[in-house]
Amino acid sequence: MTYLLSTYWPWMLIALIFGGVVGFVTFLRSASGWWPDSWPGWFKLLCLLFLLGLVVAILKWLPGLAGHYLETALLLLGSYIVGCFLGSWLASFRATELKPQERPSSLAPAAPAPKPVTVTAPVAAAPAAALAGNDGHPGQRPSSIEKSAAPDNLKRISGIGHTNEIKLNELGIWTFRQIAEWTGANAEWVGSYLAFPGRIEREDWIGQAAQLAKGLETEFSRRVDDGDVPTSS
Repeated sequence: MTYLLSTYWPWMLIALIFGGVVGFVTFLRSASGWWPDSWPGWFKLLCLLFLLGLVVAILKWLPGLAGHYLETALLLLGSYIVGCFLGSWLASFRATELKPQERPSSLAPAAPAPKPVTVTAPVAAAPAAALAGNDGHPGQRPSSIEKSAAPDNLKRISGIGHTNEIKLNELGIWTFRQIAEWTGANAEWVGSYLAFPGRIEREDWIGQAAQLAKGLETEFSRRVDDGDVPTSS
């Protein structure tokens, strides 16, 4: 070992200086203590290899020329590692002398985040029909007419019996044409008014009324005309 020290000391000195420069620069970049948490992975691996090589050299697992090469490499590598530690230690003194505003920083002080602005969506005004003439029922109330001289027999529509015909007449519904012109919103309103929502759509009152308004017949209207539907006679 004495022979190696006397022979390779200039190379060990170079490795020591080079390691010091690396340690000094690395500390200033991380500024997290004389043993920076940001040491690169290759340096940690280098320290691990040094320890493994030191164990092999102490136990003399590599005799002869191979062991000589290993001891030489360990001297140089150890000098480099010591230099890294010394460099980071010296840089820590410089870091403590810097004022907070003089510390290198790539980021300007963060401005306070603006408070989120809550945008409240305007509430849509309720339709005038819903406020004035819908009587609390969903949809839209259909238009009404005065009783005609010859109102249609609404009982010829499947689903309209005596009671429903009377209620429709009270709403001003007297003809097939009126029902044929209903919209979906009208059907929804009347269904709610008659207390059976969805039934008008299921039984297709609008489609039946459209056929009857054209002077055509439906299977149900023929049965009514033939007297086969007692509730519609």
